[in-house]
Amino acid sequence: MRGEIRARSHSLRELVHAAGGPALVLATMLDAAGTGLIAPLTILYFVVGVRLPVGLVGTGMTIGGAIALMAAPLGGHFVDRAGSRRALLVGWSAAGIAVAGYALVRSWPELIVAVSALGIATSVGGTARSTLLSALVAPGDIARVMALVRAFRNVGYGVGGLLATAALAAGHQGFLFAIYGDAASFLLGAALVLAAGRRLRSVSGDSAQPGRAPKGLGGSRGRPVTLRTVLTDRRFVTLGLLDGLTSFHQVALQVALPLWVVLFTHAPRELVGLLYTLNTALVVLAQVRVARGVRVLAQAPRALLYTAIAMAGAGAAFLGAHYAGAVAATVLLVAGATLMTAAEMLSSAANWIVTYALADPEHRGKYLSVYSMGAGLGRAAGPSVTAALASAGALPLWPVIAAIVAAGALPTAAIARAAQGAVSGSAAGEL
Repeated sequence: MRGEIRARSHSLRELVHAAGGPALVLATMLDAAGTGLIAPLTILYFVVGVRLPVGLVGTGMTIGGAIALMAAPLGGHFVDRAGSRRALLVGWSAAGIAVAGYALVRSWPELIVAVSALGIATSVGGTARSTLLSALVAPGDIARVMALVRAFRNVGYGVGGLLATAALAAGHQGFLFAIYGDAASFLLGAALVLAAGRRLRSVSGDSAQPGRAPKGLGGSRGRPVTLRTVLTDRRFVTLGLLDGLTSFHQVALQVALPLWVVLFTHAPRELVGLLYTLNTALVVLAQVRVARGVRVLAQAPRALLYTAIAMAGAGAAFLGAHYAGAVAATVLLVAGATLMTAAEMLSSAANWIVTYALADPEHRGKYLSVYSMGAGLGRAAGPSVTAALASAGALPLWPVIAAIVAAGALPTAAIARAAQGAVSGSAAGEL
């Protein structure tokens, strides 16, 4: 038993080292904790604290999100030009300043400026962090390391969520605590990256090589890679759009499930929070283990098939809860949440492998920023799609959501399967 514990501890230390070391992992957790602190309170702050009409706040946040989404490819270009470490420092520092600016918002135009600035800065930071990790990690370890990072980020989200609950109870001062706490998380994270040492500096400029011929599968050999190159790469843009469908399980967790529990089942309302906690705990405990089974490109199609199956099972369990009593509904909702989390973990592991395989490694910032637009579109459209389905009654909601996830996962599996033929020799085995 002791030997097994030591082996696991050694493996964990190796993964943390591969992920950039304790400093970068801690910085990533701080980033997530700040997000978990501010996200649940943002709309309440602008409505209750700033006293803007709720309709204007919703519209302003949508406009700000759309501006940040359209700016994402330019952010990826900046990451490639400046280098991933430098771009991460700039992104997180700018995000800290932008979110602190929330405390100065007094009007609707100022809200749009603040939300846009924070969205652009966090987009740059997220792309830079992913690019930096991809440069640090051996191809065969990408899924495991990203799984570890995701598990630590979920711990951060959980801590931030607890702090948000306390902040909400403190009234207006609690809102300011959340704003400045999120700002501090970005700035402390940037300070940790700045002090992280030679290893991060050694890879910080590896992507800033304009004019080089692409070596990955995402470009055309011998041609300079620009944003236009990436935006006209049909296969990669298609992957990004499909991810917007596959990742619809996030909308299901954040929007559809709370509505479903409260409006369509006899389960206690308090179960909503417990299901969120269950999702977070499962990701923390099992994401790395799930990623062990998806280490090469050949394993991604099966994981994506299992994603569609797990989501179909979750939808069936959720739908069954509508027709059950309180106790049975609770059991079915827990089972459905477990299956939906399994779909989330499988799709995440598979998409990491496929994305990094098809993105040119020397211009990964551009590729990852364009890829992220698909999930951004899904998050933007998700609430309205979910509301429309819920308004149509109990029957269509979960079958349609399961079909949406499958419509993203299965074609992605087909692209991954076809891409294996384009990967030669050792690349086929590693990616």
